[in-house]
Amino acid sequence: MKVSEIKKYLNECIKESKIPGAVLWVGNNKDVYIYEAYGYKQAFPKKERLNKDTIYDLASLTKPLCTAMSIMLLFEEKEIKLNDYIEKYLSEFKNKPNGKKTIKELLTHTSGLPDWFPLYILKQRERIDYLSKINTGKRRVIYSCLGYIILSLIIERITNQGLDEFCKEKIFKSLKLKNTMFNPSKKIKNIAPTEIGNKHEKQKAKEYGNISIVKWRDYLIKGEVHDGNCFYAFNGVSGNAGLFSNAGDLAKMMRAYLNGEIVKLDTLKLMIKDWTGGKEKRGLGWWIDPYPGILSPSAFGHTGFTGTMIMADPKKNLIIILLSNSVHPRVRLGIMPVIRKKVVELTVQKNSLCYGQTFARQRCNIRS
Repeated sequence: MKVSEIKKYLNECIKESKIPGAVLWVGNNKDVYIYEAYGYKQAFPKKERLNKDTIYDLASLTKPLCTAMSIMLLFEEKEIKLNDYIEKYLSEFKNKPNGKKTIKELLTHTSGLPDWFPLYILKQRERIDYLSKINTGKRRVIYSCLGYIILSLIIERITNQGLDEFCKEKIFKSLKLKNTMFNPSKKIKNIAPTEIGNKHEKQKAKEYGNISIVKWRDYLIKGEVHDGNCFYAFNGVSGNAGLFSNAGDLAKMMRAYLNGEIVKLDTLKLMIKDWTGGKEKRGLGWWIDPYPGILSPSAFGHTGFTGTMIMADPKKNLIIILLSNSVHPRVRLGIMPVIRKKVVELTVQKNSLCYGQTFARQRCNIRS
């Protein structure tokens, strides 16, 4: 890996206005190889430089880091089983099409639930009923935000706590994460904004029904979750989105996770196992073998719509964290997949880093 090539590439992306800026952290369970900030956290209405501590809206990184992690903590406490039906915990699902879908199916995106629906165009009392009934009938992987919203409702029902409260108590506090939260305080200023208003989501929601009942944001979204279901329907806390953090805290969290300090190592192995096979391999919360031929088959990770990414490769003893706000000042689809892949490629190129012992031999005993 040549740090200069990665720096040059990211700066080119910034110069070409593909992204306002980015924070990149590359390391392993002991060492840090790169921890740098490039460009700006804000491009509009005025440019503001970012730094390594800038906090980002992590979007769907919430799914593995909070929702799946919380489910597996409850699994360890024998509060839940992977093959339990949804209706066991949510009585509203009994005798409904999704009542007999399992926790594992939700975690692996194989429940048949569709990918998305703007729940906020429904009245509050209608939302769980809708979730209990809507299903595509397909058994293959369908990446579903709705499935993870259901998981967070299950967590809330079991613990009598919101997902934010449960994660704060069980994960954030124990790891002393000071910059990881839902619904950041207005006093926190070092946050990267996302879109100006919710124009992208508003346009998408029109396809599903009457959107006039929604009090749409028309201002620069900063310190509020970008995701519409999370913001409009669940007050900033839901299983599919809502988490904010920075690279330093995420590195600490991933190191602890891979060392068995959040969930047990046996639980970790369950989470990063390929449960689905096929082109899009899914674990319990994670995308498995995300970059075949670049990272090893034991690699896993996740991405977020706002421009975020975490990748871990136990065989190479490598963690890659890339945080950007590519949806600022407006959403442009197709930009981040190319950037993420290129950053991963440049990171492992020529393998000039000495990765040391792998997690497989050193700590986790995970087989690739």
